[in-house]
Amino acid sequence: MLTRLTVGAAAIVGIVMLGVAPASAYEYISLSGTGEARAYNNTSSTSAYAGAWDSSLDGDAYHPVYNTYYRTASPDTERNLWNQTGAGTLTTSGTGSSLYKMRICESVPLAFDPCSGWKYM
Repeated sequence: MLTRLTVGAAAIVGIVMLGVAPASAYEYISLSGTGEARAYNNTSSTSAYAGAWDSSLDGDAYHPVYNTYYRTASPDTERNLWNQTGAGTLTTSGTGSSLYKMRICESVPLAFDPCSGWKYM
């Protein structure tokens, strides 16, 4: 009887744990009316990726968005992920070490590119 109770309790705990998200973080930062930088960092720290979401309807060929981000394995290397595919689309990077900071910017020809503040993770 105790064995059945133990197995039953273990099964219930297992089912409940399936509903709990893995230890990971999905983070984002926005630039009003333009786009969103996204990061997915998981516990393995080798499968993290960045994203650049374009939410703007401004004629995207002229104002693409890009995510500027840094990874923990190479903290002095700036990376830029461009999304030039248009409004309502998400471009993602390849996987690698965890991201530790990022921001989203809009490319504006012949002008300063507006950017969000830095998001530290």
